[in-house]
Amino acid sequence: MSESLPPVEYACERCGGVAVTRDAWAEWDVALQAWVLSETFDFAFCHQCHRGTRLAERPASQER
Repeated sequence: MSESLPPVEYACERCGGVAVTRDAWAEWDVALQAWVLSETFDFAFCHQCHRGTRLAERPASQER
């Protein structure tokens, strides 16, 4: 039996906000009839402090 890992969230390294995004590519999957994420890139943006950032992984807050 495997233990499930606790949930994590990604936050802005500068301001701590969690309204963050990363650049990525999606490919159309004909069989699924849906866009499927195929690649993520290093660039991250914080929509709270409105600038490029690095992402910090941390335990997910329980406030959601």
